[in-house]
Parts: sequence; structure tokens; C-alpha cells
Amino acid sequence: MPERKIILFLIVATVVCLIVGIATTPDKNYIPLVNALSVGFVISAAFYFIVVYLPESQKRRRIHGSMERQYQLFKKSCIGTFLILSNSQEYQHREMLLDQEEFKRYFKNNNSNNENRWDAVANGIQNNEYYLNEILYELRVLNDEIKFVRSNIDIHDEEVFQFLNNLSQIIHRMESTKPEYDDIKSFCRFLWEIFTGWSIIDGYRKTDIIADMIGRIKKT
Repeated sequence: MPERKIILFLIVATVVCLIVGIATTPDKNYIPLVNALSVGFVISAAFYFIVVYLPESQKRRRIHGSMERQYQLFKKSCIGTFLILSNSQEYQHREMLLDQEEFKRYFKNNNSNNENRWDAVANGIQNNEYYLNEILYELRVLNDEIKFVRSNIDIHDEEVFQFLNNLSQIIHRMESTKPEYDDIKSFCRFLWEIFTGWSIIDGYRKTDIIADMIGRIKKT
């Protein structure tokens, strides 16, 4: 609301000044007035581009790039942990597990011990607090990046802003996860949603919604 009042004031003030300028032009010779307005507009536009738009655009690109890299690092680190917990270190092409379909296919199947890989991940997290803390650490780092983005750039896309806000709150809640059955069940369901694109509303999405939302930060 305060921003709208400021914009409205500037519009009204501009119109009033323009009318006063036209009304007080000597001998009704508007050529100097038009020339002054044109030159002033060009100077103002150049000043805005150099001082405001360009630095803000560069800052947005840097922050967007940092957020993209942090999300990829988060996924790669967690995938490494999941492979250890599921006794699947033989998987050679870990980058492929960044793909939601491949991740779902691989961890839905059994490992060499004839144990479902995702069940093995859940059991490993519950039975070894070290790995739980490792994943929680990666989530905290990701959440810090989300908070940094929201604090340092103006996200005009309301859907993106609300999504990042909700994701940050969910991660914050997950940080209190304990190595107990119900906690781990909820925790692993959250991780499964991130890595496979599962949604209770939409089912399995075709794209990574978190990556999509991060991509839209650059455009807002």
C-alpha cells in the first residue's frame, strides 16, 4: 500500500509539473520545453540504466546462479548419502540420479541384498544418526540460501515468493527430525517428494518444481 501511494504521488506530481511547465512557457514557444523534456528524459533513462537497472540485474543473476548451484550441490550430496545407506555404491553414473524418473526407478527397486533401496535409506537414517545429521546439515545450507535469496532480491512473482517461503518453513520443521519411526517416515516422504517430484495433489510431476521456481527467480 505505501508503494502505491508513492507511485500515485509521483504520477500526480509529474502531471502537475508538466501542466505548469506548459502554462508558463514564454510566448507559447514550446520547442525549448520539448527539447528540455527530451534531453532530461534521455539523461534520466541513462542514469537509471547505469545506476539502478544494470547493478540490480547483475546482482539478480549472481544470486540466481548461486541458488541453482546450491540446489544441485544439495541433491548431489544427498544422493551420495542415499547410495551409501542403500548399499548401492556400485552405481556409476550418479549424475543420472538428478533426473526424477531415474531416481524413482532406481530407488524403487531392490539392491544386491534384495532389499528395497528406499526402505534401506529410511532404515539407515533411523539407525544411524550420523547420516540423519548429514542430510539435515545439507537442508540447513539450502534453507540459508533460500532465506538469502528472499532477503536480497525483490521477487515480484507471487507464486515463486510463496513457494520459497513454504519450502523454507517445511525445511525448518524438518530440522527437528528425530531418529524415531514417525519422524523418519515423514522426513523420508519429504525427501522423496524433492527427488522424484511426487505431489499428493498432482502425483509425479514431469519436471523438478523446485528447479522450475528457482529458474523463475531470474525472470521476476
